[in-house]
Amino acid sequence: MAPIKQLEARAQAGGPIILDGANGSELQRLGARMDDALWCARALEDNPEVVHEVHRRYIEAGADVITTNSFSATRVAMQRYGLAARFEDWNRCSARIAREERDKSSRADAIAVAGSVSSYGDFDRLDDDVLSGHVRAQAGILVGEGVDLLILETLGSRARVVKAMVAATLDLGVPVWVSLSCARNRETGALMFGIEESREANSPTREHGAFDEAIRDVMAVGGSALLMMHSAFDVTEDAVRIMRKNYSGPVGAYPNAGYWERPNWVFIDQLSPDEYLAGAGRWVEAGAAIVGGCCGVGVEHIRALAEGLKGV
Repeated sequence: MAPIKQLEARAQAGGPIILDGANGSELQRLGARMDDALWCARALEDNPEVVHEVHRRYIEAGADVITTNSFSATRVAMQRYGLAARFEDWNRCSARIAREERDKSSRADAIAVAGSVSSYGDFDRLDDDVLSGHVRAQAGILVGEGVDLLILETLGSRARVVKAMVAATLDLGVPVWVSLSCARNRETGALMFGIEESREANSPTREHGAFDEAIRDVMAVGGSALLMMHSAFDVTEDAVRIMRKNYSGPVGAYPNAGYWERPNWVFIDQLSPDEYLAGAGRWVEAGAAIVGGCCGVGVEHIRALAEGLKGV
């Protein structure tokens, strides 16, 4: 059975499936140069050996899904910063590196490669046809290079953008996992669709309405799974419960720790691997079938999940 078929069956049965952790902040930890405009995508050209190493470490840690380093390699961002000619090459490279590391693993037949398609570069300012074209271009390259699924990483985007991204990718022949971010309103305590990277750093919050309403709106378009991404650790359990209540398919979570300060990730709000595992156990009990980490969450956290959750 192909890896993605195995994972889909496990997700429908309740998992747990172990998603990898961050690419960008792990590349930074290992010395890859971060770019002020294109962040970790620059490593595909400048430090490909480090991209290989990050994927290899997550595989060795026990990840079931590894994600291409294509989050910030969108056509919107690369055009804006004068690198449109490298758009196809960088995205193809991101998929090839991930596949090569997966294929070298003794667990190759059980590991899926997820192609990261994002809204990096302010997609909110684009009309639906234009943004759909940009999304489909990136997704088409990744699918053409053999990724097993697409993961739409939409942090901070409005529902209109996310819906257009989902619609633009549903017919490409691979599962589409939809990832949304959320934040707790500081006055009411309600969980909102939006983003707050770090309360400790007093980072600004962007809110686009109630989280449950956004889930129903977005997932009515389609998708194979719904995940919470790049949100605070302490909202994750509530987010999983809300996703489980408002969406009938598999749900998952991969929160962050810290915040981005161009061009580097700032490592605050750090949790030990044991603390992260304890939280993830609660997410699984609340209904999460897919568990991993976003920015600031690294290899040792994923190792803890792989060793501690497979028996849940």
